[in-house]
Amino acid sequence: MKGIFLIASLVLAGCVATEERGPEMVQDDPRAVSPAYPQAMTAAEREACMAKGGMIERRGRMQTELCVVPYADAGKACTDGDQCEGKCIAEGAVGTPPGETTAGICQRDDHLFGCFGEVENGRIENGICVD
Repeated sequence: MKGIFLIASLVLAGCVATEERGPEMVQDDPRAVSPAYPQAMTAAEREACMAKGGMIERRGRMQTELCVVPYADAGKACTDGDQCEGKCIAEGAVGTPPGETTAGICQRDDHLFGCFGEVENGRIENGICVD
């Protein structure tokens, strides 16, 4: 069973396994990734990102390059997502019971990672961790 899981994991990561050599990159996808080499953006993607005011950052467990666009109202106090360009979040609120009254801050950029609770109508709606 472990072998099947390993093969599935390698295929999902853009690799193929051979008994003699271990994981190799799939050659038909020039942007295929392996855990040792996180996905990089193409030059055209980088240019498009910069044109819309974004920054290239590596985020998440896979440390994939992303175009991160900051929101103008980043960090502003809020009690509802309608008050923000992105979501109104309570950072570190995972484990807080839904419905608890709280204030939040407006999401900093368009790629939200970490643990947070969404705030709607002054109450925590749900908590989640994204990586």
